Amino acid sequence: MSEKSINEKVVDTSHRTKFRCLLLTASSLTGLSFLFTINKSFLSWINDWFQWCPTSTELLQQAETKMFSYLKTPPEVTSVMITSNIQTDECKIRSLSANKNAEDNATPLVLLHGFASGIGLWVLNIDSLSQDRPLYALDMLGFGLSSRPVFSKDSEMAENQFVESIESWRKKVGIKNFILLGHSMGGYLAAAYSIKYPDRIKHLILADPWGFPTPDLSVPKIEIPMWAKAIAAMLRPFNPLAALRAAGPWGPNMVKRLRPDILRKFEAVVSDPSDVSNYIYHCNAQYPR
Repeated sequence: MSEKSINEKVVDTSHRTKFRCLLLTASSLTGLSFLFTINKSFLSWINDWFQWCPTSTELLQQAETKMFSYLKTPPEVTSVMITSNIQTDECKIRSLSANKNAEDNATPLVLLHGFASGIGLWVLNIDSLSQDRPLYALDMLGFGLSSRPVFSKDSEMAENQFVESIESWRKKVGIKNFILLGHSMGGYLAAAYSIKYPDRIKHLILADPWGFPTPDLSVPKIEIPMWAKAIAAMLRPFNPLAALRAAGPWGPNMVKRLRPDILRKFEAVVSDPSDVSNYIYHCNAQYPR
């Protein structure tokens, strides 16, 4: 065999070896990629399986969007960033606006929802209340898609934190004077805001508002048994919505079974009652931060 043939064979063998190595490497990488994909899917499945509450911010957003799909005119929904005295970081307030291009002399209307609620439950009222004026609604801090900061354990300080967050939102949105409508807990906070900032309020509307009577000091105090005090101390770390979160995967059905009266109120506008119960569930199954 000539020297030229030997050199050509060596070159050919070298090319084949490199090609085989390249194939083996590609095969190995493909195998690793496949294993990684399976592993990732498996880990995701494990995470979903062990997630006690079947909720997330994304599911709440989807439920909110579904509620707003029943409106005749789609509203503008944004997140307004405010600086709050609750914490050093900025807080996010979910905000809805409708008919912002109304006449300049039309006084805006601002809606404050009740406890365990959110802006999505105003679908019964938004179309009619925004016909002649700009309308705004917000998820109060700790509810819906707004930030969930830690509130003070002192009731007066916590009330002031809510009031100041509403005022910070007003400044950021750029409203000077407005009509304030509050429902339930929102009615209590609307009254508290009006007392502190009366110059901002044109009219105050309270719909079934919360209220706390002044204690009558002349009435003798009832001695509470020790067993009742012990139970109260055990339940103190839990808030009223803890039961819904503790129910885990049975939580979504709890709303339907325990409060069918709420679902019936939306029958005139919402065709599928489960859209209402899903929104209420995802609003309240989110863990406080």
